[in-house]
Amino acid sequence: MRGATMNLKERVESAPMSRTQYAVISLCVAMNMLDGFDVLALAFSSSHIAEEWQLTGGQLGVLLSSALLGMAVGSAFVSQVADVIGRRATILACGLVIALGMGLSAAAVSYEMLLVVRVLTGLAIGTLQACLNVLVSEYSSAKHRPTAISFYTAGQPIGGTLGGILAGVLLAAFGWRSVFAFGAVATAVLMIVVWRVLPESIDFLISRRPSRALDRLNAILTRIGQPAESELPAAAPQRTATARWRDILVGRAGLVTLSLGIAFFMLMAGFYFANSWTPQLVVLNGFSAGDGVQAGSMFSVGGIVGSLGFGPVASRLGVRPTLIACFVLAGAAFAGYATSMSSLVTAFVLAAALGAMTSAAMAGMFSIGPMYFSAAARATGVGLIIGLGRVGAIVSPIVAGRLLDTGWEPGQLYYLFVIPMLVGAASIALLRRRPTVAEQPARETTPTIAGAAHGTPQSEGGYA
Repeated sequence: MRGATMNLKERVESAPMSRTQYAVISLCVAMNMLDGFDVLALAFSSSHIAEEWQLTGGQLGVLLSSALLGMAVGSAFVSQVADVIGRRATILACGLVIALGMGLSAAAVSYEMLLVVRVLTGLAIGTLQACLNVLVSEYSSAKHRPTAISFYTAGQPIGGTLGGILAGVLLAAFGWRSVFAFGAVATAVLMIVVWRVLPESIDFLISRRPSRALDRLNAILTRIGQPAESELPAAAPQRTATARWRDILVGRAGLVTLSLGIAFFMLMAGFYFANSWTPQLVVLNGFSAGDGVQAGSMFSVGGIVGSLGFGPVASRLGVRPTLIACFVLAGAAFAGYATSMSSLVTAFVLAAALGAMTSAAMAGMFSIGPMYFSAAARATGVGLIIGLGRVGAIVSPIVAGRLLDTGWEPGQLYYLFVIPMLVGAASIALLRRRPTVAEQPARETTPTIAGAAHGTPQSEGGYA
């Protein structure tokens, strides 16, 4: 029975990608683009909102952090519901909450109402992103998984970049509420497509065995060009919530989760510092507000290139070695940018390089995360490490602001984030002694971690 499971997984892993698989990945990319728009919608509209409601700087700062707080909680804790009710149902529920939250944001009549709505919307976004990451990994073939994850990761900066252009038009013509109204309508329309097209996770059907699991599994196999199964492949016993947390937190699995969580924390701390503070720090260094906006745009463009570039490189060199290199190069980019702020042209070039390296590392983290968690606990594990990363995203912009208040120079702040990038690289390097779930048949240990890691692209492409 164990062999039957592996035969099914091996067939899906090794077969050419079907149109359904490409459709799943495309939908996940589209949803991540809308998430990128939603996350930055408040940033695009913040000055208009502050002017309308006469907000203080402190109130605006709390408002800007509210969605990130919700995303951290959603990723770390709420996302585990996907291991119980399924990835598809969770994605649909989160999409509806996001559409509703965007609509209520557009209709907000007070600062307090908008604050609460943004936290709730952030909860749904954080949960959704953990599920999307898992679904892209599960529906990609082993050969194309790093590239698929790269495209998925690029969805957010693409959505933010295009959203910034659209937001500028909407703000000028209709005011800040129109930005959220557009997001609500676009999300609702996309959820209709998701409801009609997106299949359930194969791993979830095998591991959780919901009602009509075999019929649903065979329907999916038919859609992706695979032969039907006469019975459900064998699976590990269903895991309670406590057991799922134990699977990812106890023993060797806990060390793996800790390493991944530390790496994500360090990366998101650096990424969100650079993403949120670069335009303002360029201005503080003596350049114009327009120069600051252009530097931020160069960071986003570099992010798109880095996200898309990670997959092809990782497919040849392996996910883990490529990710370590991205962390190290991101540290070098932070150091380089710190020394470039006296020259605007050099600052633009290095802002693009900084965006490319941090976003490539982000693609790598989204690629490597699902590799270390079993199907029964994958959404829980991936959600937890992303949630830990979100904590870094919340903390670093606040710390940077406090350091500026104490007299730090803009360039000094970039030097500060060299160390987190090197810590992230070291955390991923430690995983070389830890196996991925793809290698589980080689040796019996825990339901989550087993086998021996080899660090090759092939061994790093799989999942349970």
